Amino acid sequence: MFTYVKLTQNGVTQLYYVQVEIVAGKLILNDVSGLQTRKLLVEDIRQLDWQVFDEYYGGRRFSFGKGEMSCQVYEAGLAVIDYLYHQLQVAV
Repeated sequence: MFTYVKLTQNGVTQLYYVQVEIVAGKLILNDVSGLQTRKLLVEDIRQLDWQVFDEYYGGRRFSFGKGEMSCQVYEAGLAVIDYLYHQLQVAV
């Protein structure tokens, strides 16, 4: 699934266009905005400090965090948030 995310780490906030996948209990964000795909974030779902599904300006959003890192995954495609919601229930 492809969508936009806002990632905050070490006090720096950046926006990315990513491929989101959940594999073997890990949430993987691959940055696909350039010529080469790179792993932006790989987090074990069970190690996340918090997770929230909510609405943001009429679209659904999934937010999560661990320590000083926080990430918001925005609904920018068909069923992105539904996919995450279902996969997170299966993984946990």
